[in-house]
Amino acid sequence: MIKRLLLVSAGTLLLGACSQGGHQDLVAYTEQVRSSSVPSAEQLTEMPELKKVDYNGRTFRNPFEPAPLNAPSMGENTQGCPQPNLERDRAELESLGLDQFTLVGTMRTNNEGQVALLSTNQGRLYRVAIGDYMGLNLGEITEITPDYIMIAEWVPAGDGCWQQRNTALRLPGSQGSSDL
Repeated sequence: MIKRLLLVSAGTLLLGACSQGGHQDLVAYTEQVRSSSVPSAEQLTEMPELKKVDYNGRTFRNPFEPAPLNAPSMGENTQGCPQPNLERDRAELESLGLDQFTLVGTMRTNNEGQVALLSTNQGRLYRVAIGDYMGLNLGEITEITPDYIMIAEWVPAGDGCWQQRNTALRLPGSQGSSDL
């Protein structure tokens, strides 16, 4: 026991003696590095003065109203091209993208036939049937099955024509692609 105590005190004394030399050389070296290296930064370019624009509501679009539908202009090359009905009133579900809907379930009713229940990201529940419109691309529900609903969307082709594409909204957990 005494040997162990002597060994520990000798080790402590030895380590203490090594640390009393100081750190003068380390402090001198860091001061030398700091004084010899001067960081240089390029002069920043002067920012241009921003032009103040007064919003009076007549010259710009109202930011609190939905943007108008960007439909291709009707020209000579649109003869015979498929076109959606842009004159109809937009439905409430057409203000949300299809990615914000979740198919909750489908059911058959006596009056309407097959209907589907959709939930939005905001937690609202909607009941839709074949022929109802939804989504940002003028989508119309064309088919309702127990596993999915099929939506025919109109997409501008860029040349004045429109193309239709079918998109399936599936029940969570069911297999298959969303684009059929």
